[in-house]
Amino acid sequence: MSGRYKKKFGKKFVMIDGYVMKSAAWAALTANDKAVYLALKWKYDGTNNGRLGMGCREAADAIGSASKDTGKRSLDCLQEKGFISKRKNSGFNVKNRVAAEWRLTEYSCDVTGELPSKEFARWAPEGKNTVRPQGQTVRPQGQWTPKMRVSNG
Repeated sequence: MSGRYKKKFGKKFVMIDGYVMKSAAWAALTANDKAVYLALKWKYDGTNNGRLGMGCREAADAIGSASKDTGKRSLDCLQEKGFISKRKNSGFNVKNRVAAEWRLTEYSCDVTGELPSKEFARWAPEGKNTVRPQGQTVRPQGQWTPKMRVSNG
């Protein structure tokens, strides 16, 4: 996806595909997590996936929070549910400050050429039994069933 396709009438927009919004992982996100995801997606121009720089403080600014811990929790939640993956760790020293670089898993990585993993589509909430229990099926009572006619002849 090229950057020129993201502009319509000279204005930039962010598109969220339906399969992303219908996933169980999206439903499990908080409003803060969704705001950080949109801020990361806003930075994506079609050629920089894998180089989306965002630190905890910038994530907190996207939420409107003063605490960088809130931004870190949102980034960790997005990574845990498979919406983003960390490509490069952050670093801080006197001479050099480097924010973490992220990759949106719904698109291919422009740095490594890795195909889209879409890990969020395979995410399932903890404690949910995905295997159906074995046993007999019981018909609920009170349900009408048609009677068979027996013909004599």
